[in-house]
This record gives sequence, C-alpha cells and structure tokens, in this order.
Amino acid sequence: MGLSHHRSVTFLILIVVAPMFAMCIAHAAVYINDPLLAEQWGWYRIDADRAYESGVSGSGVIVAVLDSGVNSSHPDLSGKIIEGWNYVDNNDDVMDEDGHGTMVAGIIAAMANNSIGIAGVASNVSIMPLKVLSSSGGSWTDLDKAILKAAHSGARIITMSLGGEYSRPSMAIEAAINHAYQDGCLLVAAAGNDNNSEPFYPAACENVIAVAAIDQVSIKAAFSNYGEYIDFCAPGVNILTTSKDGNYVYGSGTSFAAPFVTGVICLMVSQYPQLTNEQVITTLRAEAEDLGEMGWDQYYGWGLVNAYAACSEIPIPEFSGSLPVLLILTLIVVLAGNLALLLKVRINRQGNITMQSLKEVNILNFPISIDLMPDS
Repeated sequence: MGLSHHRSVTFLILIVVAPMFAMCIAHAAVYINDPLLAEQWGWYRIDADRAYESGVSGSGVIVAVLDSGVNSSHPDLSGKIIEGWNYVDNNDDVMDEDGHGTMVAGIIAAMANNSIGIAGVASNVSIMPLKVLSSSGGSWTDLDKAILKAAHSGARIITMSLGGEYSRPSMAIEAAINHAYQDGCLLVAAAGNDNNSEPFYPAACENVIAVAAIDQVSIKAAFSNYGEYIDFCAPGVNILTTSKDGNYVYGSGTSFAAPFVTGVICLMVSQYPQLTNEQVITTLRAEAEDLGEMGWDQYYGWGLVNAYAACSEIPIPEFSGSLPVLLILTLIVVLAGNLALLLKVRINRQGNITMQSLKEVNILNFPISIDLMPDS
C-alpha cells in the first residue's frame, strides 16, 4: 500500500492567536511572564509550572523531532534549533511548510519567561529537526534513516507525532528503533486519532512510549486511540502552541499529547543524566497521575505524566529479570515484633520496562495522517 492522507476523526482548530496579554495565574506570575501562558491548560495540567519554578528546564538535552520540519525563525524557538536534515528532499533545508513539526516543537521547547507567547515544558532543550513528512505524508524508509541519524547525532529523546495503522511496520523500522533504544535514546510517539484499539505504528512498537490524549476534564479525548500498547496520556485538546508563520495556533490530537511526555522526559534526563531508559520509564510510571481504572488501563496507560513529580522525586531503580504479566505483588515485611510494612508493587503487564510506539502517522493535529507503509 502506498502513502495516503488519512482523515482523522479529530477536528483541528487552526486559529492564529495575535500576541496579547492573557490573564495572569497568580502563583506563577512572579516567575513566568509569557503573555499567553494562561491559555496553556495542558502545561499547567501536568505541573510544568511547578517544574519550571523548581529550576529544571531541560538544559543540555537534545530532542530529535521527526516531523514536517520546524520554523527556526519563530521568536519563541529562536536559538533552539540545531542542525538537522530534510529526508523528504534530501537536503539540509528543514523549514516547515506544513506547520505540524513547528507545533510539536513549541509544546516541548518554546522559550519561557521571555515576555512573548507561550512556554514549553522543557524550555532550554535543543531541537534537532529531522524532516520526514510533507503535507502529503512520508515513508517508512525516511523514518528509519531519521531514527538512526538522531541516535548517532547526540539526541537523547526522539519524538514522533506520526504513524500508520497497519499490522506492523517494516523490519528496518523496528531494527532502527531497537538500535536507538539500546544506544540510550528514549522514543516517544503519538497513539493515533481514530478512536480505536488497532495498533498504530511506530507507537505500538516495542521500545517506543505510546501516548494517548485527554481533554480539559481529564477524560480520554474523543479521537484518541486506545489499546494494549498505550503507555501514558497527556493533554491533547485545544493545545496552544507555535505556528509556522511565527504566531500561535490551537491544535487537537495525540500529535500534541506526545510532546508533553517528551518534554517531561527532557526535564528528567536533564536533572538526572545518569538515568537509564528503564529507570526513566519506571519513574514516569510511579509518578504518573492514575486516571481511569486503578493501575494500567487501555485508555490512559499508566496515567497522566507529571513534570514536577517526575523530576523532583528520587528516581526508581530499574527492575531486572523477567516479571509476570499485570501482577500486583503484596510483600509483608515484619519489622521488630508487631510492626509490619505493607508494600504493593505493580509490575508491567509485559514483565519488564518496555516502551511502545505510535501506530498511526498523523501529522500534528491536522486532519492529515501519514501511512508509512511501503508498497506491497
């Protein structure tokens, strides 16, 4: 099957927001002066404000954004964009003609406290734009090359708000993902916008963190995919972010939820650079806000990521060995006489720490998806 546009169930809001001063939020106003901050409900929902106030901002971390490119001249992204590559046209021009990649980058890295626009979750990270999408889609081959490029060029996190709904991606993609993960990269992908449980790749791949979307009342977004491959959820409805024309725009979709998780991971590895991938994932799980059924569930995964808790608590050591599926072990330790400590240890249903990848390639929150599947 060749590449095609995929009309998402999600409807996209593309409203340019003129620069204006929004109503300040009292507890954050002292620290952050971005005028549109009060419109960023998702930023507050994951406690990014508290993380910022604690002094953690993602310094020294490189994030590879595999998308439609990035507008490096946007005032809220100025100075953050490092050298990338355009796999669509095979050159170094990574300018974003579509807008999707610029939106993703803004959620992660928009400069905070600069008196303009918005604030990203990790406002001091560097963005490596690897252009694999055009307005008409992309290819698995380009995605494969971009993943390897990111892994070999210093990126610690790879974010992919794209995908395709197929039985499985190419073996080359899976090999590239596994290679990047083993090299120390954490890969994050959007879960897809079809409101179904069919695996969406690369989010459904092993070693990829799959992100579903929630709305303003912490319910699964109507469009968000769900299923056994979901790891976490994040805000994905009416998300204000940077636009390709230098202004700001609202978007809805799992494409916008995934970069919130990416931003939180940036904060964690900036604060604790020694963390292994498994330790990052275990800590994310432990500090996530449980939504839906207790523990993991197919709509919210392990829950809503929390930026402040994830980077302020002592990271959890990784589990080792093969662990049973979806077990809850109760360990009773007798401490001196009649004292007992009850500990509940919840284990991943797959036994050890695994990431899952995005299944469908939906550009940003646009009603465009890219079917990254080679011709058959």
